Amino acid sequence: MQVAIGMHNITEENLQFVKQIGVTDIVVASPEGMTFEGPFFDYERLVQLKTRIEGAGLRLAAIQNIPTTWYDKIRYNLPGREEQLDHYCKTVENVGRAGIPILHYNFHAVKVWRTSRHTPGRGGALFTSYDHALMENAPLVGPRALGEEELWDNFEYFIKRIMPVAEAYGVKMALHPDDPPVSPIAGAACLFRSTEAFQRVLDMAPSPSNGLLFCQGCFAEMYGQGVYDAIRHFGKQGKVFYVHFRNIVGRMPVFRESFIDEGDLDMLEAMRVWKEVGFDGPMIPDHYPHIIGDSPEAHRAQAHAIGYMKALMQAVGALD
Repeated sequence: MQVAIGMHNITEENLQFVKQIGVTDIVVASPEGMTFEGPFFDYERLVQLKTRIEGAGLRLAAIQNIPTTWYDKIRYNLPGREEQLDHYCKTVENVGRAGIPILHYNFHAVKVWRTSRHTPGRGGALFTSYDHALMENAPLVGPRALGEEELWDNFEYFIKRIMPVAEAYGVKMALHPDDPPVSPIAGAACLFRSTEAFQRVLDMAPSPSNGLLFCQGCFAEMYGQGVYDAIRHFGKQGKVFYVHFRNIVGRMPVFRESFIDEGDLDMLEAMRVWKEVGFDGPMIPDHYPHIIGDSPEAHRAQAHAIGYMKALMQAVGALD
């Protein structure tokens, strides 16, 4: 398995830090915070990003997310959808041309939802949390109400346009679950909240480029301890392109984030299952707690999570 970490800000200090804690691969998260102007990822900028990371002795494993404003008309089937699809295809092409193997994407009608960002956990560390009772009366947030069947139609139109480009340029498209896995929220459907929904996606556009970003926290929100069965279901198909290795306390309709070693999941068992299915892609921790005295980059929380994750990999014989 590849010990990876998500990074928003590519700085010399951050690159040196992740090398010091034993990371080998970088997932560049939310690159709209960098120098990508749009409406698609520029090939030259992608090459510059890759060479900078490689120059530090690391690998660029994936790009995580594109700006939501670049595909809002696709999600809602609004005027301008075809132009956005052309631009999205250009992004996929340029990612492939630059030699970046994975593009993580989502199809949230609106966004990831949390009802608190200051829920106390172990030792007073602060976590995000969600209580669906607080969202049942949420007002409309998107441009209009959006039902499940319409959103499925819009997604199918999107994926059947995108996937041939991804396959042609050798890009693995890794779809992230909805978070939280419940529908609707604020007048909009959420599709990707079950094993069955993801299998529908895989069957909808059969391709070596069509797969999952398996967010272990999201699947735990869905299934609790049943997350291990979900790992086996998709892992044995070879359809997990990379993993968000995180833990939570609770499950729908109420849950909170947790330290990687104190949630409800047996993370050693999870790592054993990842080893069992032969997963060999990048694995990153995610959704860090706010630890006292930490840096804006969450260096302390990152070091704790990576150290724990590497120890689990070593324990199951999955670390090179």
